[in-house]
Amino acid sequence: MTSRALWLGLALLGPALAGSPARAQHPGVVTIGYVELENDARYEPVLGTERIVIARRERPEPAAEVALDEAVAIGRVIQRDFVLAHFRAANEQLLIEQVAAAVERHDIHLFVLDLPAETVGRLATALNGKPALLFNATAPDDSLRRALCAPNLIHTMPSLAMLTDALAQDLVAHKWRDVLLLEGPQEPDKILADGFARSAAKFGARLVERRGFKLGNDPRERDDNNVALLTATGRDYDVVFVADSDGEFARGLPYRTTRPRPVIGSTGLVAAAWHWTWDRYGAPQLINRFLARANRHMTGLDWSVWIAVKMIVQASLRTHGGDYPAQAAHLLGDATYDGVKGLAVSLRPWDHQLRQAILLSTPDSVIAAAPLPGFLHATNELDTLGDDRLETPCRLDGGAK
Repeated sequence: MTSRALWLGLALLGPALAGSPARAQHPGVVTIGYVELENDARYEPVLGTERIVIARRERPEPAAEVALDEAVAIGRVIQRDFVLAHFRAANEQLLIEQVAAAVERHDIHLFVLDLPAETVGRLATALNGKPALLFNATAPDDSLRRALCAPNLIHTMPSLAMLTDALAQDLVAHKWRDVLLLEGPQEPDKILADGFARSAAKFGARLVERRGFKLGNDPRERDDNNVALLTATGRDYDVVFVADSDGEFARGLPYRTTRPRPVIGSTGLVAAAWHWTWDRYGAPQLINRFLARANRHMTGLDWSVWIAVKMIVQASLRTHGGDYPAQAAHLLGDATYDGVKGLAVSLRPWDHQLRQAILLSTPDSVIAAAPLPGFLHATNELDTLGDDRLETPCRLDGGAK
């Protein structure tokens, strides 16, 4: 029986697990829960002001399948099958009940989460103290790593702070230190703008001005939606950072600025965990495997899901197919993993964020990988990205605040 065949069976059974008779996990099987909401607004098509679809956002589930395909050989070595049990529900409460039942009644303990930050937080709280380890694979929110600070959460998705730090490092490396920041009217826009402002101050870049924009055709709001007016400032700047969660304003910004300046942030040069043109450290092989499976290019969300499953597989190998306590101890320890991005990825003990390189890319090419040369750290260069030990209130390692 192959890992793929088992996955197909459990994918169908997963949503019904909460109401089925109690059943222990088979001793020859390592079951990985995959958790998502049916109507996750994050995957709705992005519509422009004229109701045209300007972007489609795909769920990263195929990346888990790719990782399982890669695990077949390891499964033979440790005499285990790796299978994926699907948990999908129409609402958050039902989903939490399903996952809790899987832990308590079905001996499933390791879960990859494709969930919004609010649901990640509530699920982690509901399972606090239970034998379960949750991999946050798609929510970058810094609040999960700071205010929530849950011991049962591992974050394979880069934090927002890691992404904005990578962009700030690139600006400083180019000596493009003066930045005009354009910020949209929505709360995610403000969060992104605040995050970049923090990163700019951290690495020595300067905000020349911070201006808000607002889409629309109202002539009374001309100053808020005209690119030429928004980018015409009394002070010069080296680059424009745009914080636009919808992307409608950002897509029309490059080549329309008053001064001929590069654009970064929500368009132009973008920071992410992955890009389909990354061609180093064996990445093309992974990219092609994913393309064959999903018939689309691999994204940062896909990479975060893929590495989560890979970490679970590697933990099973290194504990010789051990039980959950052994797997959890390994995953929360100081193990390193090959993320196909150069420097080995590993877990930060203070907030359970996965250290990793961040790729800076245009739509067509990777331009750089952060951390950039010259940004040094006493112990691990990857800790120049995101919250270092002394920069966060989260102390899962028991250190002093």
